[in-house]
Amino acid sequence: MKNFLVFLVSFCLSFLITPLVRSLAIKNKFVAYPRPDRWHKKPTALLGGIGIYLSCVFATLFLGLAGKPVLPLFIGSSFLFLIGLLDDSFHFTPYVKLFTQIIAGCVAVFFGVVIGLPFNFILAIPLTLLWIIGITNSFNLLDNIDGLAAGIAAICALMLFFSSLYVSENILGVYGLVISGAALGFLPYNFNPAKIFMGDSGSMFLGYSLAVISISGSNQAPHLSNFLVTLIVPVLILTIPIFDTVFVMLVRQMQGRSIFEGGKDHTSHRLVTLGLSPRKTVLLLYFISAVFGLISFLFFKSNPVITSAVAFLAVVVLLFLGIFLYDITTNNNHLAGGQANKRPNNNQRTVLNSILLHKRRFVEVFLDFIFIFIAYYSAYFLRFEGGLLANNLHLLRESITWIILIKMSVFFMFGLYRGVWKYIGISDFITIFKVVSLGSVISILFLTFSFRFQDYSRAVFFIDWLMLLFLVLGSRFLIRIIDEFFSRLQAGQKNIFIFGAGDAGEMVLREIKRNRALQYNPVGFIDDNPAKVGNKIHGVPILGSRDMIKELAKDYEIKEAIIAIPSIDTKNFSEIIQIFKDCNITYRNIKGILD
Repeated sequence: MKNFLVFLVSFCLSFLITPLVRSLAIKNKFVAYPRPDRWHKKPTALLGGIGIYLSCVFATLFLGLAGKPVLPLFIGSSFLFLIGLLDDSFHFTPYVKLFTQIIAGCVAVFFGVVIGLPFNFILAIPLTLLWIIGITNSFNLLDNIDGLAAGIAAICALMLFFSSLYVSENILGVYGLVISGAALGFLPYNFNPAKIFMGDSGSMFLGYSLAVISISGSNQAPHLSNFLVTLIVPVLILTIPIFDTVFVMLVRQMQGRSIFEGGKDHTSHRLVTLGLSPRKTVLLLYFISAVFGLISFLFFKSNPVITSAVAFLAVVVLLFLGIFLYDITTNNNHLAGGQANKRPNNNQRTVLNSILLHKRRFVEVFLDFIFIFIAYYSAYFLRFEGGLLANNLHLLRESITWIILIKMSVFFMFGLYRGVWKYIGISDFITIFKVVSLGSVISILFLTFSFRFQDYSRAVFFIDWLMLLFLVLGSRFLIRIIDEFFSRLQAGQKNIFIFGAGDAGEMVLREIKRNRALQYNPVGFIDDNPAKVGNKIHGVPILGSRDMIKELAKDYEIKEAIIAIPSIDTKNFSEIIQIFKDCNITYRNIKGILD
């Protein structure tokens, strides 16, 4: 009840103070006007950070949470809040803001907030400053679309509080509830369409506070395993701001642009460019942030090796999401700073594609290397427990290098790195199945001839084969899965029918799903074969026959249809056209490839 009271007081204060701040900002003309490198379309009040800051300060004082442990948090965050307020008015250069962030980081270090590293590692203080500056800037960059920074800050702060319940040394954990309540109280006014922005005063205050809370108490971890958990957990909880910052920096570096300039090239902007509404984009990023936060709690409840594997796989999914977003949206002119990018000539485009191809192949090889590790290690940890596991670990150590060499060699020799995974299909599935299976068989044969397979568990190699097959297949199918996922979330598409649930209809559906420029949303097939009705093709249902078109068109608001029956005769074609005309539905006719 005490913890709930902390959250409730902070939330109510923020919810009540924010509209007062908004009125004050509008009255004094502290307003953000639309700019080419910004996302909002109409003038919006600034100074929202004041409401967040005052709510946190008042809640801390009212609830008696103020004390010596809170000093580094209060002094450093208050300093950056004031700098942010001045920046909202005078627009400091990025270097000035960086200098002030270094000062705030030094304040935290002076009061003893340091990343805990074994043996009093000499790099502890530089890494602490780098962490605080990095997270502070990441939230500053994350405040790029309505409701994103406030919502992610609320989720991260809440996750940090819950993690503090398991890591008792984190005395600032309860302050996560204060931050979460203040951010959530501000969110109703900042969610799309935003009535007020938090500005740099709010984003730097939130970023600095979360950075300090996340590492507070980490230097109290007595063992290396605890130390690793105290470092990995904050990284997982703060995954979204870290990912967005790294993603934007890498893309701008590749494009030869300054990492400090503004632009519409953040993760959220690229998701909106794909066709998602701003609200769906923000909610999707909320969901991803919550998932990574929940994964972090597995370190306290599950085997750390298995949890590390799950965390790595989640990071791989995020990595592929970044690759997908870059490939799909990087050529859109409005992503960079509001000015049209110069299109590269054919020679430049060829060079760029070659570089990206080699980088992608490098990523594939590296991931397969890690997947082999994960599958083989996990197989032992799943097969054995306690003393049995300890007795079999020497087998893992003496065989892992041979397993890696054999399987990676098989992957190279049998063409696993020649596929274009965007168009992956059944033939690729069969190839991957053969290659992974062959790698496992050769590994077993090698261990049999070299060590007579003595003491090795057959179950371990079966689990290893199954897990590696799943991991390799999943990584190859991931780009296509992500593409399919976002095609279903796109807004503003035209609902259409496909007449004909045969091979031609399936081909049309695949083309529509791959080509976003068509802006079609196939809601269903129409087919006169009653045996097909009720089935689905690639997730799209077969709704009924031509007799039901009028009723279905009304239910699904259909204005266009595609006839995909190349062998249709003139009589049936005329009847179908007449039905479409009676329903005010325009149509296109797809013929066979050879016609």
